[in-house]
Amino acid sequence: MLEDNLQQWLELARQEANKGKLPSYIPLLAEVNPQAIAIAIQQIKGDLLTAGDTSLTFPLMSVIKPFLLFYLLETQGFEQVFKIVDRKATSEPFNSIPEGKPKNPMINSGAIALSSRLESCEIFQKWLNQKSGTDLTLDLEMLASVRSVANRRNFAIADQLEFLGIIENPRQALAVYEEICCLRGNVADLAKIGALLVDTNRSPNIPIVLEIMSKCGMYEVSAAFARDIGLPSKSSVSGALLSIVPNRAAIACYSPALDAIGNSVAAIFLLRQIIKLMLRGSS
Repeated sequence: MLEDNLQQWLELARQEANKGKLPSYIPLLAEVNPQAIAIAIQQIKGDLLTAGDTSLTFPLMSVIKPFLLFYLLETQGFEQVFKIVDRKATSEPFNSIPEGKPKNPMINSGAIALSSRLESCEIFQKWLNQKSGTDLTLDLEMLASVRSVANRRNFAIADQLEFLGIIENPRQALAVYEEICCLRGNVADLAKIGALLVDTNRSPNIPIVLEIMSKCGMYEVSAAFARDIGLPSKSSVSGALLSIVPNRAAIACYSPALDAIGNSVAAIFLLRQIIKLMLRGSS
């Protein structure tokens, strides 16, 4: 039944995309096709449903943040992670300069702090690919585009984290953060890495990541999104959106036209349709 509806929803979602705009502050992101759209649903039983422009690849950008958190929880443990970042929701913009410990790992200050605990992007990339069966690659052109932006606010965030004594090497932490954000894949790849977070019994760290995604994954509208949609989710300036249906599926959408907050307009529309169908099916 879900497969039968996906194509119709995609056409409606393309119309919704007209309400959004491409981000302008990263040059290459402003050059993509605003009508591009794709969806992949990786079910816990192993079935993968896809529709739309599924061959398109895109930089993961902020949608990588839950996996950075998960990797560090798995490899370094709870205490080491939450010594440098908190688990609190915030209504502040995602690129706010912190006054103390970063509020959560889903905002830039939290992710840059956690990136200081990574040896390299390559090690994290290899771990993700091996665990999920994907082939995420580092997009060097996008990385150069990110680094071409003058007056990058993340510089100020990293310097503030050093001033606060949270990280020691702000340039290294920022460099690693930018690299992991420029890992590139398609919607099927995103759904497959999302599947790492679906089975809540597989690791005690998965419920922690899902809780933080629920509270903090959709920028300033996270609380409203949690009330409205009710799924742990993470959005991205590239137009990617990942949502987890615990113990059922990972839903990955890509559509680059964003709303005023920075969330994909068409991806949220698609997610609403899927949730409505799931609710009907379970009632």
